[in-house]
Amino acid sequence: MRDEQEHNEFCDLTNLLTNVELDDKASKNRTYNRLKFKIEAGAIKPDFTKKDGITLKNKKWKSVTVSAIAVICLTGAFSTTSFAQGMLESILARFQVGNLQIVQYDKEPSSSANNSASEQATGDTSRVELQPRPELTVQEARSVLGLNFPAPTWLADYQYVNTVIHGTNMAEVQFAQGEKMVNFLISKGGENGIGTTDEVKKEVIHGTTVYFANGIVIWENQGFTVELYAQEDFDTTALGKIIEGFKVGTPPTQTEINQAKEKLKNATPTEAAGPAPAPASSK
Repeated sequence: MRDEQEHNEFCDLTNLLTNVELDDKASKNRTYNRLKFKIEAGAIKPDFTKKDGITLKNKKWKSVTVSAIAVICLTGAFSTTSFAQGMLESILARFQVGNLQIVQYDKEPSSSANNSASEQATGDTSRVELQPRPELTVQEARSVLGLNFPAPTWLADYQYVNTVIHGTNMAEVQFAQGEKMVNFLISKGGENGIGTTDEVKKEVIHGTTVYFANGIVIWENQGFTVELYAQEDFDTTALGKIIEGFKVGTPPTQTEINQAKEKLKNATPTEAAGPAPAPASSK
């Protein structure tokens, strides 16, 4: 029976992600992509050695917690249902980092909250289509978005792979070293959020306040929110060099903007190298 229960719980999560109503469609796409990246990289997967749980960042989380966090990521707000009220009562702290809110909970929702969430999952269950991922340079992504966002200029032995545009206000800058990936989600405007029952760590590195939550390293740079996903830990020295290495580019010219948009329009979609969501914490 346990396998069937787990299957149903993940179906509930799929329905929630598919049917939630959002004014900001980009928020839904970002959340879908984040969960997809984590699942593909193995950070979220069934743990058949622990009863009624799944493994997330080597921590034991119940499926209902993942469902609840997905709702928070997508909506940024709660309804007046008993499910929402139960979640609100368990909030320990909130942390605002640019356009992203981190919510820390003291416990996982009760089974009754899970039932309430399941009741909300109705309607069409067609999957969200991922956008094409053409090969773009950082400067070309800046030109297409109309945002001169800061981007990393140093990342140890990692090599630049691609820059992917999400919606109208986010860029994903991808690096690789062999099979290991490091990815940066850089955004401005809109609303976003993550939730956790683990401790949210905060540290000042070279004058920048850095947050560590769910294995994601988060900070602000020149009005932009930066989220770092990696498959290996970076120590404080390396993180400091990465943060200090973030630079804006030369403001794109109109010619560059036109050329980048034309390239995006005509480019053949490529396979995306998804972010690697294993912890990248300081030591």
